[in-house]
Amino acid sequence: MKRWTSDIAALILRVALGLIFIPHGYSKVFGQGGPAAFASDLPNYHIPAFLGYVSAYAEFFGAILLIAGLLTRLDAFLLACTMAGAVVLVQLPDALNGAEPGANKFFEAMKGIELPFSLFAGCSALLLIGGGRLSLDSVLRIEERLFKKKTAAGAAVVPASQQ
Repeated sequence: MKRWTSDIAALILRVALGLIFIPHGYSKVFGQGGPAAFASDLPNYHIPAFLGYVSAYAEFFGAILLIAGLLTRLDAFLLACTMAGAVVLVQLPDALNGAEPGANKFFEAMKGIELPFSLFAGCSALLLIGGGRLSLDSVLRIEERLFKKKTAAGAAVVPASQQ
């Protein structure tokens, strides 16, 4: 794939995911009771309450940063973890428990987890490909600064793990 098409694809994916996450995060952060109300429900699913605060803020503020392409891989990681938890610990058990007798369990499960699973897949893709050249990460050279060190002569030294 040509480089510019990858950059456009990353931009489209970042904006789409961010626009989907913002209203979900907004309701958790600024809704009635704030993140505390959301976090207080999580122990019922055997999830520590502090992760409710992390996921609420990640879904709202992380989504905004995702659209801008700032700290894209970190945002994508936090959101992918949030969606993995939503799929495995919340949505899947609810979908399987609510299935009618004799129904195909796979199809019932997929209907119950389709949104968080799709969001998990999109965030995982961004985690792997990064924000692309049409992102603040690229403009500010965030990843370059994090993963490459300059020698005295100015040549980039790539860590062995990156080669």
